[in-house]
Amino acid sequence: MTSRIINKNLNTLNLFDRFPKANKNYIPSNNKCKKIVVFGSNLSSTVGYPAFTIIVRHMVNIPTVLNSNKTYELESILVGILISDAWLSINKTGNTRLFFKQSLDKTKYLFFVFNKFSHYCSNFPQVKIQKLNGKTYHALYFTTRTLPCFTYYHNIFYKNKIKVVPLDLYNLLTYEALAHWICCEGTKTSKGCTLQTQSFSIKEVVFIINILIYKFNLKCSIHMQRNLPTIYIGARSMQKLQPYILPYVCDSMKYKLHILKS
Repeated sequence: MTSRIINKNLNTLNLFDRFPKANKNYIPSNNKCKKIVVFGSNLSSTVGYPAFTIIVRHMVNIPTVLNSNKTYELESILVGILISDAWLSINKTGNTRLFFKQSLDKTKYLFFVFNKFSHYCSNFPQVKIQKLNGKTYHALYFTTRTLPCFTYYHNIFYKNKIKVVPLDLYNLLTYEALAHWICCEGTKTSKGCTLQTQSFSIKEVVFIINILIYKFNLKCSIHMQRNLPTIYIGARSMQKLQPYILPYVCDSMKYKLHILKS
């Protein structure tokens, strides 16, 4: 089981040495800029940029830079959406891309997340039309480029092509990640909140509940829906949790925290 806890820094060989035949002039040298820029603090959109070379793809990473709240913003968002609605697809070369889809009533939230990950995307979000049981549904989705930096997360979130709960979830799950988990799969229930965890086994759900109890001091319980497990977070726990996750919740999703629109 511990094989799903992956060392991120296994390969330290120079990229030019690893890929000697790659185009080394894809990015022109900038010898004029003298600013000291913290990596991850200026990630701009790459929508519309041409396809990355193999060297550039391996230069792109998910920054582990602490923000003002001492959390890793992008990684926290990624963990929050991966444990819920987002998914990863890996190709034969071992590179991975992220998919994120939401119903049209969550358009504002999808663009909120897209703006955080536009540095990794070549296209803007698109509309997807689906037919189910004779009805037509519309959704909005975006995908990232296929990049090695997402493969680490595929290794810990997937086993035999099936999404699983990472063994390192205790360390990965932050208040920001929990906020996005609730935005994606949280259902307002009375004064509490239900996390729709039906895709996980009862063993995995018990593991998650232990983390919510011991790391966040939340009162949780398993509720079965159609014989599948969900996690109910009680009203008092949601009230206690609210000030910690509210800074990370976009306005359109605040109703899930029982906050009425002003």
